[in-house]
Amino acid sequence: MQAASAEKVLKWLLVVLGAMAASAVFTAVMPTAWMEACSRWLGVEPLPRTPLAQYLTRSLSLVYAHLGVLVLYLARDVRRHRRLIGFVGWLTGLLGVALTVLDFAIGMPASWSWGEGPPTVLCAWAIVWLARRVRPA
Repeated sequence: MQAASAEKVLKWLLVVLGAMAASAVFTAVMPTAWMEACSRWLGVEPLPRTPLAQYLTRSLSLVYAHLGVLVLYLARDVRRHRRLIGFVGWLTGLLGVALTVLDFAIGMPASWSWGEGPPTVLCAWAIVWLARRVRPA
């Protein structure tokens, strides 16, 4: 792949992934009843109405949103940030592996387990591969 094409594809991929992650900000303020309905729809255990469960679900959403905004910022200049983008790609790959192991270990539904970790690893691989093909600034 040509460097110019890699730059465009990488920017597009980062924008899509960053926007998806940043949208998690909405779940941080989502009414608890909606979270419970989502839990039932996904076929997982009922969401407990405890302060810890509320804190963990909402703070995790904020962490995802925070990282999504960071990825959107990196997408603004992939040439200048290509080394950091590559590093983020490697970290994302490790996250994907850890999520896959965790999901299966705790008994999440197979659709969740296969739909979270493995695609994260594939996206991470694409980020690393594309970042290596972008010309330095």
